[in-house]
Amino acid sequence: MTTTPTHPSLAAISQGWAVRLIQAGKLQELPYKDATWATAIYKQPLAGRVAVDRNGIVGDQHTGDGPDLDRAVCFHPLAHYRFWEAYFRREIPIGFFGENVTLDRLVDEDVCVGDIIRCGSVVFEITQPRTPCFKQARKLGVPDFVKLILQTGKPGFLARVLQPGEIAVGDAFELVERPCPAANLVFVNRAKYADDALVARELAALEPLAHDWRAKFAKAAS
Repeated sequence: MTTTPTHPSLAAISQGWAVRLIQAGKLQELPYKDATWATAIYKQPLAGRVAVDRNGIVGDQHTGDGPDLDRAVCFHPLAHYRFWEAYFRREIPIGFFGENVTLDRLVDEDVCVGDIIRCGSVVFEITQPRTPCFKQARKLGVPDFVKLILQTGKPGFLARVLQPGEIAVGDAFELVERPCPAANLVFVNRAKYADDALVARELAALEPLAHDWRAKFAKAAS
């Protein structure tokens, strides 16, 4: 007798996913060698229920051109901290990498672009893997850290806010819809650095993907 393979329900996939830390930061001009650099990576923990609007965590500031709705909130798995602590043989406190929300019980490969997540009264849509930044490397004091993140595939991820509301430490991070199961974050991140026009064409048409990633894939596919 043959049996039909069963797939875990969305609730089962995200069982135990939860918020461990929420933080926000203000832009600072910090000294570096003979110059200064602007960053908001030095964030502070937030207590209680935290307001989230379309731009992200209320009170959080951004470098560059300011808030980008496709990258409103940055998430980082707690498990990545354990990996880097083992790798560097040093303690790295959660929140160190400048994310807005640190998450327990999941890693990047558990998540797909387009995933709809309910957390507190907020609804998020996952838009892209996080792009490693020199600011993380500078804060950690490891010049090749960006390269290491790319090699190990542990960047974290970003999301847009579909429904503003409030979140708090301890809230479940519940997967409620997965419209793009083939767009796993690990696959999408690898594709960004691969020379594959067919995959690039596929991802350029992936509607939930962040706008600039879609543009880069469209260019690679042409």
